[in-house]
Amino acid sequence: MRRRDFLTGMGAASLAGCATTGSVAAPETSQAPYWTQFAPVRSSMNRVTRTLVGLRPYRPQGYRLGWEYMGDKTVVHSYGHGGCGVTMSWGTAVVAADYASEAGHEDVAILGCGVQGLTTALTLARRGHKVTMYAAELPPHTTSNIAGVLWMPTTYFDREVATPEWQAWDRALVRMAWLGFIPYVNRPGYGVYWADHHNLGPREPRAWTQGLPGGDDIYPELTRTIGPGNLFAYDYQQRFKAMIIDPDYYLDAILQDAQTAGARIVQREFSDLSEVLALPERTIVNCTGLGAGALFGDESMYPVRGQLTHLLPQEDINYSYVAPTENGVLYMFPRNTGIVLGGTTDYHEWDRTPNPAEITRMVEGHAELAGRLSV
Repeated sequence: MRRRDFLTGMGAASLAGCATTGSVAAPETSQAPYWTQFAPVRSSMNRVTRTLVGLRPYRPQGYRLGWEYMGDKTVVHSYGHGGCGVTMSWGTAVVAADYASEAGHEDVAILGCGVQGLTTALTLARRGHKVTMYAAELPPHTTSNIAGVLWMPTTYFDREVATPEWQAWDRALVRMAWLGFIPYVNRPGYGVYWADHHNLGPREPRAWTQGLPGGDDIYPELTRTIGPGNLFAYDYQQRFKAMIIDPDYYLDAILQDAQTAGARIVQREFSDLSEVLALPERTIVNCTGLGAGALFGDESMYPVRGQLTHLLPQEDINYSYVAPTENGVLYMFPRNTGIVLGGTTDYHEWDRTPNPAEITRMVEGHAELAGRLSV
C-alpha cells in the first residue's frame, strides 16, 4: 500500500499557482484602517442562543491513519484528529478509503458517523463498494456537529512527540484536504463559504517563520502586517481568506450524499472489540474518534474539552478572528446559523457540562474586542 509514499511526494508541486504567498506590509498611515468598515459583533448575554461542549479526540503523536490484520479482517484506522476532524476529512478520510479499497473486498463496514466516517463512506460508496455505517449517534448528535469550524488545521498534535515522517505526511494531507473542500464553497445546502480571517497577536507568531499549516500558498490573499493598523490594534496580524464550514448544514448534506451513493446505516454501539470483529464485512474502517481509545486499546488517546457559545446570526459579519487576550484566547466564526464564540482548550477533561464562567468570559471578551472597532 503506497499511498503514504505518493502523498509525501506530492509536496509543493501539487498546488503550485493556487495562491500567492504572504508578505510583510507596513501599517496603514494615509487612510483609515480597512476594518473601520467591519460591523461589530453584537456580543451580549441576551443574544446567546445555545452553548455546546465537545470532547476533541486528541492523540499527541498525531491521528492514526493506517491498517492492520485482525484475524480474517482488515481493519483500517482513521481517528485521533483532535479538533481538526472536519478540516482534515478530505485528506485522511480519502486515504482511509484508499486503504479499504486496496484490501480487495466489496463489502466495507465503517465504524462511526462523524465527519471522518461519513467522508470515508461517501468516497467508498462512490467507488462501488457496498458500505454499511455502524454508529451509536448520527448527525446532528455527533462530536463533529459541535465543531467550530474554521478551515485551518492547528493544535491537533504535539510537535515534540509526532515524528518528522508523520509531520511531513500530514503536510501533504493538509493540502489534499484543502483541495477537497474547494468544490463545496458556496454550493447550496453545504454551508461552506469564505470569510476574511485574522490571526492576531501581541508578538510575532512562530508561523511567520515556519509558514502556515500545509504551506502559505494555500491561503488566498495572505498578508502579514505589523503595526497599529491591524484589526483591534494588535501588533501582529496574519490575514487571509479562510473557509468557514457550518456542520449544521455540512454533515447533513454529506450524510445524504453517502446514502444517495448507496451507503446504509445501522444504528448500534459496540461494547468491545469482539463485537466489531463479529461483523460480516471483511474490511472495517475505524472512525470512532475518542471511542477508539477503549475499543481498540489506544492508551495515548484523551479528550480535549472545547466549549462554544452561539449568538443570534448577523448577516453583516463576514470576517473571523483568533485573538489572544489578557483573559485567554478568543475566536469568532460567522455562520448562517449564528455567530460562534470560542476559545477553550481543557486537556484530559471529560465533563460536558457548560461552564457559566466561560460563557461570560467569551461574551464579555468578544464585546470588548467589538468595542475597539469604533475607536
